[in-house]
Amino acid sequence: MKPRFLKHIVFNSISMGFTIKWIFIVVVIVAELSVIETTKDFISKYKRYNTLCRELGYERKTSGSSDNEIIAFYAQLSADQWNLHANAVVVFGRMILNSGSAYDANTGIFTAPKKGTYVFTWTMLSAQGKHFHTTVVLNGMVMGYNFVDGRTGNSHNASGTSSAIIKMKKNDKVWIRTYNRFGEFAYKTWASFSGYRL
Repeated sequence: MKPRFLKHIVFNSISMGFTIKWIFIVVVIVAELSVIETTKDFISKYKRYNTLCRELGYERKTSGSSDNEIIAFYAQLSADQWNLHANAVVVFGRMILNSGSAYDANTGIFTAPKKGTYVFTWTMLSAQGKHFHTTVVLNGMVMGYNFVDGRTGNSHNASGTSSAIIKMKKNDKVWIRTYNRFGEFAYKTWASFSGYRL
């Protein structure tokens, strides 16, 4: 038979351990509650982080944002081109792709829907004994050339492909036009104009 005081010590030890456990749980909960941010604190920190990121040069982009929209087009000539006059717009009227709807197949003009850096490539094919020289222009200013000359004495058609990387503002316009009076002949099937925003 155990002495009575031993039962009392065992019971008090169990009771004390239980009490210490509850005190510990309450301390943990109070500590957690003290670090919970209010909505106002969260918004304040968020704004500070955004400001810091912008100062470091980062741009804000989110999925589904219109800034992430793909801008790209690809068009071909819809008919052979004969004897175009000086600085005539070469209209690539057969639309293959027009993501972002920035290229007008009726006028041959690409209008930037937003500022950015754009890449343009165009290919021309002329017949033996003919020539077709073109330029790419930004708002009327020449940015690149494409020289296609089938008059060099060989027995083949002549082709040429050129590219230009152009920084554009919103609503700037780019198109392909003949260089001076050298738009003698171009095959429709082999001529194309494409572009996209980096």
